[in-house]
Amino acid sequence: MKLLITAIIALLASVAIALYAKDDPGYIMINYGSWTMEASLVLVISAGIVGSIILYYSIKLLGGTLKSPLRILAWRGKRQESKARMANAQGMIDLAEGNWKKAEQRLSQNAQAGELPVLNFLGAARAAQKLGAKDRRDHYLKMARDIAPRDSIAVSLTQAELLMANGQLGEAAESLKLLRQFSPKNETILKLLAKLYTKMGEWNKLIELLPALRKNHVLTDFDLDRLEQMAHAELLKSVSHDVSLLNSAWHRTPRRIRKQESVLLEYSHALVGHGEGHQSEELIYQVLNNHWNDELCYLYGIIKGNNLGRQYKNAEKLLRKQRTNPVLLLTLGRLALRSGDLNNAHSYLEASMHADPQPETCKELAALMEKIGEQEKAIEYYRAGLSMSVALPAQAQQLSLPTSNEVIESRSGILLAAQPQPQQA
Repeated sequence: MKLLITAIIALLASVAIALYAKDDPGYIMINYGSWTMEASLVLVISAGIVGSIILYYSIKLLGGTLKSPLRILAWRGKRQESKARMANAQGMIDLAEGNWKKAEQRLSQNAQAGELPVLNFLGAARAAQKLGAKDRRDHYLKMARDIAPRDSIAVSLTQAELLMANGQLGEAAESLKLLRQFSPKNETILKLLAKLYTKMGEWNKLIELLPALRKNHVLTDFDLDRLEQMAHAELLKSVSHDVSLLNSAWHRTPRRIRKQESVLLEYSHALVGHGEGHQSEELIYQVLNNHWNDELCYLYGIIKGNNLGRQYKNAEKLLRKQRTNPVLLLTLGRLALRSGDLNNAHSYLEASMHADPQPETCKELAALMEKIGEQEKAIEYYRAGLSMSVALPAQAQQLSLPTSNEVIESRSGILLAAQPQPQQA
């Protein structure tokens, strides 16, 4: 198209020159040796214009011909780069869809051809782990670290995540501890450490990490409070076999945490198991007086405090807010029975049976009947309790505490699934 337009312009220019010089076209003679050429000036100018145009396009065509191999190579390179980008994009889609084999193949084969090869190698490492190929996973991680040394934190974080998911908790812990030295305020590192310590049951380390989590606003206050309570409760559970270790851990627990129900329950359960329940009697009453909890109330009736009369009176004070609570009525019945207040013991236990019949209440009533010599009624209560235990086994079970195996659902979208390893006695 450009050549055609140029030719038309040259033709028009020649015609214009010819029309302008038709009355006096001029004269040119060229003499060289025995050779002589004569022509009009207009013809020479027109021929020069046409010749210049032909020469220009000839040179351009020749230059294009010489450059064509380079252009072909550049075109092929761009085409291969485009195909690599498409393959990498499809590999990421395969990774998201769980097509691990295809994802690894596409991402690893075209990793270095993409714009961000480190991401492709990290994706290939994730896919390889899902396929159970640890060696290939580690190879991709090494390639990612070698090709992008400036992104070593991102590579090491991915490595730690994959090690955790694969159950290699010790290696993950070493990797994260090293990372924290380089970036102590990194939120992702702190989150992974919290999750790792929870999975490992390293409650002391998790408690030590809590100030950093709070200072850097890694979790919401709600999630941090729950995590802190769980850590202290699980720590108490882990040392419950030794009363001295239990009390030592309890004294290291902040006062505001001691009043949390889950923490106090773990401590009190352990103390009752060692016959030392009186140590938590007063604190349980204070908590119940401010915030009701059925299991704490149940424990309060089992605990043998240092002052039975005070314990009984404190329980009666709780009736002001929980007049018809069957657990409190059972607790009062037990305390009255131990205090020798048999009439009130019978009234409390009967009221508890009326509110919510339970095998334990029948057992206490049977013991009371035996104490006052009513053997037939005692047998009736024993039979009633036995029939309840068979017919309603779920109701006969005590309330259970949330364990560390449960998933803590975070308002900020974080999941901390705890699977602590068994403690060595």
